[in-house]
Amino acid sequence: MNRFAIIDIETTGGLYSTSKITEIAIIVYENKKIITEYETLINPECSIPYEITRITGISNDVVKDSPKFYEVAKTILDLTHNCIFVAHNVSFDYSFIKEEFRTLGFSYSRKRLCTVRLSKKYYPGLRSYSLENLIRHFEIEVKARHRAMEDARATLTIFEKMLTIEEEPERLQQLVKGMIQSTRLPTHLTMSEIDSLPEECGVYYMSDENGRYVYIGKSINIKDRILQHFNETSFKNNKMNRLVYSLAYKLTGSELMASLIESQEIKVHNPEINRAQKFKPETWALLYEKNDSGYYYYKAQNVTKINDKEIAINLFRNSKYANQYLEYLILEHNLCLTINQSKSIKNEACNRQQMGFCNGACIGLESREDYNERFLNNNARVNKFFTEDLVIVDKGRNPQENSFVLIENGFCVAIGYLDFDTPITSFEELKEQLEIYKGNIETNGIIQGFVKKNPKFKIIKLKK
Repeated sequence: MNRFAIIDIETTGGLYSTSKITEIAIIVYENKKIITEYETLINPECSIPYEITRITGISNDVVKDSPKFYEVAKTILDLTHNCIFVAHNVSFDYSFIKEEFRTLGFSYSRKRLCTVRLSKKYYPGLRSYSLENLIRHFEIEVKARHRAMEDARATLTIFEKMLTIEEEPERLQQLVKGMIQSTRLPTHLTMSEIDSLPEECGVYYMSDENGRYVYIGKSINIKDRILQHFNETSFKNNKMNRLVYSLAYKLTGSELMASLIESQEIKVHNPEINRAQKFKPETWALLYEKNDSGYYYYKAQNVTKINDKEIAINLFRNSKYANQYLEYLILEHNLCLTINQSKSIKNEACNRQQMGFCNGACIGLESREDYNERFLNNNARVNKFFTEDLVIVDKGRNPQENSFVLIENGFCVAIGYLDFDTPITSFEELKEQLEIYKGNIETNGIIQGFVKKNPKFKIIKLKK
């Protein structure tokens, strides 16, 4: 018979990468009996937001004298040893605990079982499968919602109700096994190969029988993401199941690093399955180049028609938005309408010049050199999400290192890892210690998204 560890945690927020555990409860359960119970508050070593305190009642004062995670880590390891990790929305609780162990330099791995998935199987048609709704549905008495032990006991009660439905032990064993490991694998892969994959952040590679990459992806949990691929039934995933012969991976520690490396690797290797996902066909870009008379001008173009020499400075959902932004730039920066619509100068005043919105390059009032200099100066501001050189610091592949992303002249120019104790005195010195990276508008979008989502990123401005 399986041994289960029913677990619930309270945290300072919803993302394991930026939040910490404030309370944990573990109920070890075997042969329809509770073997042991354990609960403790945990000092998260960071401030608990007021909104979280309002929900859980756990404040900074409540946890200030509580043990830190490293002080209870061994107890958690021992209690969950040889147990199936059970939780309501198991990926949430498991990812937080796994991350806490990662910061201690330890890889935590347990088989997992989700009571949300079990509930959907045994009680189809409910309005919601949240713990709150199931507590109401089953009329479970709970003294304090959003406290770890009370929620763990409620989860156990729900779990027991589903276990009692299966009176035959063999069927129960099959059910649990199916929920834990219901994976459809490509013919040429084995479950042992899947089990050997890390549950960590990084980039993964799927190769065909000739060793060519057919798909490259990234995930905060490589093993889980690859399992998801093989269990899905889309055309892309059916193709994976047919083509994939082997797997490889590269740990990155940082999700930002994983995204940047994935983008770079896809461009280098152009894998067959990634190819169709490169851009949606309706995506448009804003570009700039010189016309036949040597003047810079903007143009909007479908991304499928961009060549390697053209410089994309922004991406848009469709041609309408791209052309609207192009018109805004012409008006905002007093650019010449004739230059921006024609390949040559006709020495005729454009409509904007007659209204005072063009400096007169079309009729010789502004020289080509002055016009181009003004265009490039304005474009430098348009082109950059990052208006100054800086370094983004994130976690590394192990607790002894950091990852670094260098931004220079508006784009990523280098990425890599350095030990904590590596002295950094200048931008150029740091750049020499990292790998060259050719950033573009796409990678700018990746970095921009991560910086906006993760305001706690450490950003350093170094002098050259």
